[in-house]
Amino acid sequence: MSDWNTAEEHVDRALELFRRGRLGEAEQAMRIALSISPDRGDWQFNLALTLDALGKNEEALEWYITAAKLLPDEVEVVASAGIALVKSECFQDGLRLLEDACRLDSSCEEAWAHRIDALARSDRYEEAEAIYFLAQQYLEDYPNCLYAMGEALFEKGLNERAIWCFREAARQEPTLPRVRARLAAALAASGRSHRAVRMFLQELREHPGSMETLLDFGDLLSELGRYGEAEEKFRRMLEINPADTRAHQRLANVAMSQGHFEEAVSEFELVQSLAPDEEDVILPLAAALLSTKRTRETRILLVNFTEKILESSQKELDLRHEEEMIELIDLLLKGGLPGLAGDLCEKMLITRPNDIAILRRLAFAAFDRGDRRTGDRVSRRLIRLDPTLHAVHENLILSAIRAKKPALAWARIQRGLARFPNHEGLRRLRTLVLMRRIPGLISRLTRQKRAKV
Repeated sequence: MSDWNTAEEHVDRALELFRRGRLGEAEQAMRIALSISPDRGDWQFNLALTLDALGKNEEALEWYITAAKLLPDEVEVVASAGIALVKSECFQDGLRLLEDACRLDSSCEEAWAHRIDALARSDRYEEAEAIYFLAQQYLEDYPNCLYAMGEALFEKGLNERAIWCFREAARQEPTLPRVRARLAAALAASGRSHRAVRMFLQELREHPGSMETLLDFGDLLSELGRYGEAEEKFRRMLEINPADTRAHQRLANVAMSQGHFEEAVSEFELVQSLAPDEEDVILPLAAALLSTKRTRETRILLVNFTEKILESSQKELDLRHEEEMIELIDLLLKGGLPGLAGDLCEKMLITRPNDIAILRRLAFAAFDRGDRRTGDRVSRRLIRLDPTLHAVHENLILSAIRAKKPALAWARIQRGLARFPNHEGLRRLRTLVLMRRIPGLISRLTRQKRAKV
């Protein structure tokens, strides 16, 4: 028997194995066929589909691309390669192939939909909308385009328009995966939580094993304070996949919301063991540990994480979300690590010199570690940037009091009350300073009286 016939037999066997769900064996059979005849684009495409089904996305992408190069006129192959590139966030290359697919066959709705998705995810919303309207000229029904446009609008916070897109997509194609779940999420975001709950329940009745729907529904129930129901959804996810870190992290969040801190720590630590390189769990774990009074463990965790950040380049630090860094600084301060908190503030201020949120925390860290000079300097800078920060005026007054400089404290009180005449905190500080100044004033008046006598 010729090598060609042998290769064909392996391909036939691979296709049969694929249909039967025996994906690993199908992959091996297809690889054998390609080892005999490596330039068959259709076989490369079949291998890519098999690898995709196995979750081997990076390797699947390579085979999709090589297949598209060999079969540039096959719309399914070209579109699949473009879609795989978009899923891997290679938007520019993916868009090029998807445009080719639309030119090959203007009725390829999936290619149009993924063009909308790629443009929206590249923050090119106007172009995404233009492609959406262009697709309607070629397509009678376009549920995937409506879904993609709905996602883009939802991401921008245009909930009502997103709701219309999701509803129309569901009308055109009632079996479209996840469309009701996304409609439910948009309804919840627009304040119609009860309708969203009903929509999620309907979706789960038809697709009880949808992990994404269980996750979204659990998140909504958590926001509504229905923690028991939310927990049930996340535990159902774990029945399907016990190693799903998203479900474990959500269970930890639910435990935190209810004050069950030890349970939260256990779940967060489980996430950390399942995904050792995942940084998103570090700050919530630190917060949970602090809530259980495990200060030593908290400090070890925070010190290691913060030192890693401080050793990174300025560019790497700037790429991090500021909200995350602010949360880290606050945890460092709560955990009794003002020195590290101050160091992180200083590094962040290199590229954000007038960031009030960071400057306030730097001043607090300086005062906390007894560095009154830095605290005063940063506080004065804050007042120049925003004179309405009454808490900064209070900190400057307290700094002068602690330094046993009543005259300076009194001058700062006068400046503060000139701006906030009815501020209760400043008035209390004025009383405190007056009480401390009275003995000195009485003594001075007594000396003056004796001198006159």
